[in-house]
This record gives sequence, C-alpha cells and structure tokens, in this order.
Amino acid sequence: MKLFNKITATALVALASVVSTPLLATDKTYELVIEGGRVIDPETGLDAIRNVGVSGGRIQAVTTDKITGDKTLDASGLVVAPGFIDLHAHGQNTIAQKLFLDDFLFQDNKPLGFL
Repeated sequence: MKLFNKITATALVALASVVSTPLLATDKTYELVIEGGRVIDPETGLDAIRNVGVSGGRIQAVTTDKITGDKTLDASGLVVAPGFIDLHAHGQNTIAQKLFLDDFLFQDNKPLGFL
C-alpha cells in the first residue's frame, strides 16, 4: 500500500507544475489530500512541508493548514513534486531499431495481418 501511495503521490503531483503561485486553503473538502509531504515546485521555488488539496483533477490548495478530503494520502517522509520524465533509453541505433521493428511486425512468431 505504501508503494501505491508513493506512486499516486508522485503522479498527482505532476499536476503541481500548473500551479504558478501557492494557493490558499479554504474550509472545503477536497477529493484528495496529499498530507505532510515535502512539496518541491521548481517554478515557484517552494521547498517545504505542505498539504496539497486536489479536486477535479487539479491542485486547489497548497497549505500548511489542516485540510480534509474524501481520500487522504500520507506523504510524510516523501517528496511531492511535478512529474519526472526518464529520458534514459536503450537501442538508439539502426540495428536496435531493426530488431524492434522485427519484434513489432512478428508478434507471437507470426506476421501481423497487414504485411
């Protein structure tokens, strides 16, 4: 379950990249609260322990105040940050691309119907 929380927190915080200024919390209930994580947003320079309120697939609040939600993820000890993209890849040459194409065209040892 903790792995699910880490993955979910990381994925949802990819939405943080759309927040250009810290949002203030209100007395409302959010669909999701990511609680107590170290929020890092390179765009705004924020690097602090915060609670994040998410509703409608968008970050609605980044605050030190206690907020409530339908679902709460405990992000204590975790980093909450915009999504990370791994650009590492293998097979970036002509031979590897041919092998990749062969794998694609001949799935399950039989050619695909459009050949």
